Amino acid sequence: MAGRREKELVARVPEMAEVARWLRQSRRLAGLTYEDLVRATGFSRGRLNRAARGWRSTWPVVEAFTRACGTDVDEARQLWLNGKAALEGVDQDPDAIPIGQVGTFEELREAMNRLRALAGSPSLRELEERAGRRLTRSTMSNVLSGAVNPRRHLVVTFAEIVGVSRSEAAAWETAWERADTNSRAARARAARDLATPAKPLMLMPAPAALAALADIPLSEWAAMAELVDAVTKGSTGTGQPPAVTVEIQHDPDSHSDDTITVSCQHAGMDRETISRAFLTSWTGRMQDQDIFGLGFVVACLQLGTHITLRTARAGDTAWTVLTFDLASITVGSPWQALIGAEPKAVSDGQGIFITIKALRGSWPPERQNRLRHQLGDIYSYLLRKQQMQLSVSDRPVAPRLPCIWGEARVVQRSKDSIAAVQRVDTVLATRYRCRDCQHTSPLGSPHCPQCQGTQLELTEQRIWGWLGVQRYLHSSDYGLDFYRNGRKVLVRDKRLFFFEDGPDPSMAEYPVDSPVKGRLVGEIHCDHVPVSFTKTAFDYDSPEWRAVVHAVRGPGPLAPRHAKQLGYAPNTSPLATLFGAFRWNHPGVRNLIPGDGKKALHDEAAAWAERFRNGDPAYQSDDKWYEAALAHSTPPPADGPIDLVSLSPGDLDDLVHRLCVKMHGSAEGPSELIGPEPAITVFRDRPRTGERWVLQCQRNQHVVPVETVHALAGQMLDVEASRGILVTTSWFEARSHAFAQRSGRIDLMDGRALKALLRERLGIEARLSLSQLPPGWNLHDIS
Repeated sequence: MAGRREKELVARVPEMAEVARWLRQSRRLAGLTYEDLVRATGFSRGRLNRAARGWRSTWPVVEAFTRACGTDVDEARQLWLNGKAALEGVDQDPDAIPIGQVGTFEELREAMNRLRALAGSPSLRELEERAGRRLTRSTMSNVLSGAVNPRRHLVVTFAEIVGVSRSEAAAWETAWERADTNSRAARARAARDLATPAKPLMLMPAPAALAALADIPLSEWAAMAELVDAVTKGSTGTGQPPAVTVEIQHDPDSHSDDTITVSCQHAGMDRETISRAFLTSWTGRMQDQDIFGLGFVVACLQLGTHITLRTARAGDTAWTVLTFDLASITVGSPWQALIGAEPKAVSDGQGIFITIKALRGSWPPERQNRLRHQLGDIYSYLLRKQQMQLSVSDRPVAPRLPCIWGEARVVQRSKDSIAAVQRVDTVLATRYRCRDCQHTSPLGSPHCPQCQGTQLELTEQRIWGWLGVQRYLHSSDYGLDFYRNGRKVLVRDKRLFFFEDGPDPSMAEYPVDSPVKGRLVGEIHCDHVPVSFTKTAFDYDSPEWRAVVHAVRGPGPLAPRHAKQLGYAPNTSPLATLFGAFRWNHPGVRNLIPGDGKKALHDEAAAWAERFRNGDPAYQSDDKWYEAALAHSTPPPADGPIDLVSLSPGDLDDLVHRLCVKMHGSAEGPSELIGPEPAITVFRDRPRTGERWVLQCQRNQHVVPVETVHALAGQMLDVEASRGILVTTSWFEARSHAFAQRSGRIDLMDGRALKALLRERLGIEARLSLSQLPPGWNLHDIS
């Protein structure tokens, strides 16, 4: 540390001497001069120097001194509080600044105020009279309050009128000269700083900062995945899929000797490469940090405190060994990682081995098994495409397969056949990417706007993957997986099921039907979107992420009615297409929901999914689920006529749907009207007419009130329909018939007419278990 030897301590009490020794030690460790501290804190050199000599100092001075040195502020405050308490037992007055040490106008003002207090605190009027009008009250008020700096003659005159001798007054004049010189120097220094270009300030974090990295929240699977990524990316160049091994040594009696080793025995790295890669994890470029970045260090420290990285290429004569010990680093001042060499036992040995000791917890077999399943989920795509091999403690990791309906399964909505799988493959933009910092810029840019580099290359910002429909409903096991470079960053994420419209709160759009469980899933690969350093989240404020959201779910709401209310165009995005076709959870082939003819088989479908994941051959295809959905839509022949009144709303809706398709032809297939009642269906007439019909089906035992018919007319206006059909299992009152006749566009089908049409068009015998015989009907009409 540059500078002269520090003066002796002058503290009145031992506790304040401890503060001074703390500040001096902090300055030595930081390697700072007092000139550096003046720039960093904004306090004068004299004030900082007095604090380091043991003079009574205010907390802001001690705090700024400590922060500038990078030492523990909490410890400094405790020392200062101890000194403050000790001084209160000595006297109540702050330490006086000797006039010979005054070096700034602020210190000169403090000395003048203390001198006035020692003289009995004369009033400003009295001081004015003593000065014979040479000093005015207003001027002295501004000077003593710090509003303005005093002139030379004011200081000398003030000292004389409060009783200072002429010889002592000379010391006050000299103090003013020092303050004025320092003030001029400070202004000149500020002017030079303004004219000087900014230069980097090299920072040396405290060792305790490294220990704090271990407290960053990170799940065990994310920490282990970071190590898997590191050995995979570091072992490149063989042209073969990487084979990664996670070996966990566990002692059930004492886990102090437990170890975790993550390795890949493909081409490794030489000493120079591993040194450069590890150094740039703290200070280097972005693409280098992708191998051994800050996330790698955090992941290692989440698992243990002693990390050894061993790597070599096939032609190297020795292993390069890098050791990183958190315990030894945090007790010393420098941050150091030891790098050395070990002889090879096998001459052609190669790869990367990361071994972690002093583990933060025990790894019994059940925890290892959980990790195996988690990694199979995170690396599902690479594993099932055989682009990677992975094992945990000698047992292979199996990919978690999506249990979805096949791409050939379709449902009819309006005139369209909607497949249960929607493929996504879109180039969102073509841009330049800087090879130095990975920042992207528009085409035509002469250089990188981030680092001014000129090494630019064309890159496509592409997303690809699929959206699909799971074969079962679940309260949490649904949502979209987002991948980056083959690894899941977001797992079954549901943020795209929410719509945000400006400052309004997010609105959940899916799931909406009872039971409130979901089945929409998908895998979206977006390698260009920036991620957090732990690779567990994307940069959701980045334009790249917003473009992905726009491409997958569109700019507006998923629900057509909500989109229309807010003024958005119809949403044709892949997610909106699936939402429109599969948001309802009613059993039958119409929605691809298994049932037993009476109710949905949600629990059974989820149990079948477990057998799918356990590898049962009979449950690998979707045939089991489809057979149950088809059986529900085609109930077995009953011993007698079907009781229309006892059917569930969904079953009655399916039956009426089949009847309408039979009457009007499949070219006019139905599409559901967005609304609270799933039994409402919209029909379009043949394409040449372009008409829109509204069909509503209701199960009743009593007369249908006329208000229901009025409501149908209102719905027709909402969707601009030319015809409305209201079907019921009971009957209508005379007012309803009169209203429908006046409208000329509403047809009413009561239970008697429905029963006859089912027999005539579908060959289905039905009956109506009504509580009373409707007016004008006979027993044959309901039996």
